[in-house]
Amino acid sequence: MQNMTNNIMLKMTDIHKSFGELEVLKGIDFSVAKGDVLAIIGPSGSGKSTMLRCINRLEEIDSGKIEIMGRALAENGADGRAEYVDEAKSREILACTGMVFQQFNLFPHMTVMENLLEAPVQVKKRSVEEVRPEAEELLRKVGLFDKRDAYPGRLSGGQQQRVAIARALAMKPEIMLFDEPTSALDPELTGEVLKTMRELAQEHMTMVVVTHEMAFAREAASHVMFMADGVIVEQGQPEEFFAHPKQERTVAFLQNML
Repeated sequence: MQNMTNNIMLKMTDIHKSFGELEVLKGIDFSVAKGDVLAIIGPSGSGKSTMLRCINRLEEIDSGKIEIMGRALAENGADGRAEYVDEAKSREILACTGMVFQQFNLFPHMTVMENLLEAPVQVKKRSVEEVRPEAEELLRKVGLFDKRDAYPGRLSGGQQQRVAIARALAMKPEIMLFDEPTSALDPELTGEVLKTMRELAQEHMTMVVVTHEMAFAREAASHVMFMADGVIVEQGQPEEFFAHPKQERTVAFLQNML
């Protein structure tokens, strides 16, 4: 780990992003320290998912600076536009992030175990013998060891999402990104996924979670950020944030959600 000021794992500085004429991110600034769980909440269309996707370069920013574990992924060049490091460096920097999406994106033609083995073996060139015990341990962790030989189509949505979490963890990321991981699930299946995420939080996994689950934000997050219209309206520690929101927009949003 190089040049890690106060254990800052992720730093986003003055991030701007537009799609055509539509400015989606209007100068976003925040940082996440090691072991922090940042919950990002806000109405649909506020830029939350775009911002999350910018962290691991699924979207590219127009201007600003992204630093992951002390290394710059992108920063402004002479013309004031963001310039990214080269492909090889980018891959190296992003290797320490894992992501879980709304849709589970499991390989349907592979068993649960094969889904977990795929990336460590193909991308990290590790042997199946070496990875398998770790994959089994991860499946135990998410309560799905007995499903290791099942195909994703035989699993419930909640089970598939827990496999997706285990699959992301199989790459041993330092930072886990979650983009509304429960929004595609029925309410009764949401709980099992949130339980897995709470356990990760208790193990001090650094996490950035875009969510509409207020109970999770209140109980599991160390920091809550409210976004609307491409800006951070308010942020703070959960107890203070939920008990005494300072901005009218935050108050109105929470009244709707709680």
